[in-house]
Amino acid sequence: MPRTLSIARARIAVALCLALFALALSLPAAAAPTFTILHTFSGVGADGAQPQGGLLQDIAGKIHGETQLGGLNGVGTDWVMSSSGSTFNTLYNFGATAIDGQAPTGGLRNLVGDAEVTGIDFGVAQSGGSFGLGTVFIADQLGNEITIHNFTGGTDGGVPVGRLLPWVDGSYYGTAADGGQYGYGTVFRIAGNGSFKVLHAFNLSDGANPLGGLQYGNDGNFYGSTVGGGKFNEGVVYKISPTGSFSVIYNFTGGTDGGGPQEALATDFHGNLYGTTSLGGTGRVGTIFRVNQWGSFTTLYTFPTASDGTNPKGSTPLASLTLSTIDCDRDLFTTPAQVRRLIWQRATGRAFTFGGSAPVVLYGSTTSGGNATNSGVIFSFNVSTKTYTILYAFSGSDGAVPDGKLLASFDGNLYGTTTAGGANGVGVVFKIGGVLSSAAPLRGTFQGIHRIH
Repeated sequence: MPRTLSIARARIAVALCLALFALALSLPAAAAPTFTILHTFSGVGADGAQPQGGLLQDIAGKIHGETQLGGLNGVGTDWVMSSSGSTFNTLYNFGATAIDGQAPTGGLRNLVGDAEVTGIDFGVAQSGGSFGLGTVFIADQLGNEITIHNFTGGTDGGVPVGRLLPWVDGSYYGTAADGGQYGYGTVFRIAGNGSFKVLHAFNLSDGANPLGGLQYGNDGNFYGSTVGGGKFNEGVVYKISPTGSFSVIYNFTGGTDGGGPQEALATDFHGNLYGTTSLGGTGRVGTIFRVNQWGSFTTLYTFPTASDGTNPKGSTPLASLTLSTIDCDRDLFTTPAQVRRLIWQRATGRAFTFGGSAPVVLYGSTTSGGNATNSGVIFSFNVSTKTYTILYAFSGSDGAVPDGKLLASFDGNLYGTTTAGGANGVGVVFKIGGVLSSAAPLRGTFQGIHRIH
């Protein structure tokens, strides 16, 4: 049985969120966006290179992330920084042992609730481990890291690249892009002590190779996508219950609806799911789409030319879409000074629902396009008006290939990373201000067992 960090003995309270709500406070601010580089990676010494997988903000406001390369062993790091960028520390260098994970790209999840568990991160590494096919790990802010599962590439799967999703019983749900009974990947559940269970093995006809993680639905199920497989071998959107009941709700055709979705979905308070495809659409370089829990599908936007960004990959394409100023790892808030946290009690067995009305604004990135440097853009998309707006276009020296999920912070800023570009060519951490508005009050009714701090 794998060891667990002593700090993790405390009762786990899972952060309550239906990722990416469109709240009233998500309206774009009138001020012009401002772009700031907070950290430039060097790949030298303990500093990492090529950050990927999105960011996490803890209850103290610090920002956590990963790099897939660099560090003392050259195979990735776990790092933390202040939101201003004034302090930056590498917490862990992957590859410290022969069986350690390597190339962490899924993004971190933080255990929040009781004070003594703050700062414990769960994550996945897509390679390394005992079998070279990835790991699930726990890391703390003291630089300790423990592997709690080594993927074998057999029935458990291999190459986990999607972010883990916390559940009310203290377990985490995730996906492996390869392996499994049929060789096309798996959906799994893992507890903090390493107890592991495969919930579904993809068989090509029902999807293949899930590159993104799972997302909460407002019906108590999880939702995800695969980059391939399905009826037309262009990927699917699927639904799976916490116990493993599985169904495909949409098969991509590769036509105007797009194909090859690579990242996690976003959900609004009506239960609609939002995502991107890396291929297809009328421009054949990707789409933004909406699908409900019963499979009713709408293509919201097609990326047509390099001038407005191409190839959106992922849960924001290679990054997921971020919907509003709430991130699944953070708080609901009315103003930056009034942070309110809702924590699921372990007794509840399903996600809460949020009732209210507000414009749905999606934030995302593309890995290319934008200008002559073809370095990618950060964009917003108003679902109601179908308005696509470039918030920032990268030029290479300030970063390139932004393929990590954006963090919408309670301080009103967007935070993100690029895997390339910057002064050293191996990526940056950046902040975009003047985009999110926190002036409007929080509206809605929360249902479910929770407590408010």
